[in-house]
This record gives sequence, C-alpha cells and structure tokens, in this order.
Amino acid sequence: MTPPWITNPDIERGSIGWRMGAGEETYNAFYRAFSVLTDADATAFARVYPEPPEWAGFYAMIRENPWR
Repeated sequence: MTPPWITNPDIERGSIGWRMGAGEETYNAFYRAFSVLTDADATAFARVYPEPPEWAGFYAMIRENPWR
C-alpha cells in the first residue's frame, strides 16, 4: 500500500482524477485500507510516508471519516 501521491504523482489533490478515471480505484483502495489500520499502524505508516505539504491533513481526514 502506498499513498495516492506516490502511486499517481501527476494527479493533484482535489482533482476530479481521484473521483473518476485512473485515480479513482487507487484513491478508494488506499482510503479503505488506511481506514482499518490501528492507530499505532497508521502512525507508523505516516512516519514512513509523510504527507507532502499539499496533502496535509489527509491521514487525519481518513481517520476522522473512515470508509463505511
């Protein structure tokens, strides 16, 4: 599992490309997977893959609104 900005670096955060097309499946798969991590695992993952400035708050958003 890698964050969307690594998997599809050419798609900017907030782009329609995450809601349709090439990025949709990537984004949704990551969102689902990150949603079920324990707090400890999510923190460890974030240390390995820190959010770039333009994606700041992305992990917190997923933790606050997990996939249902």
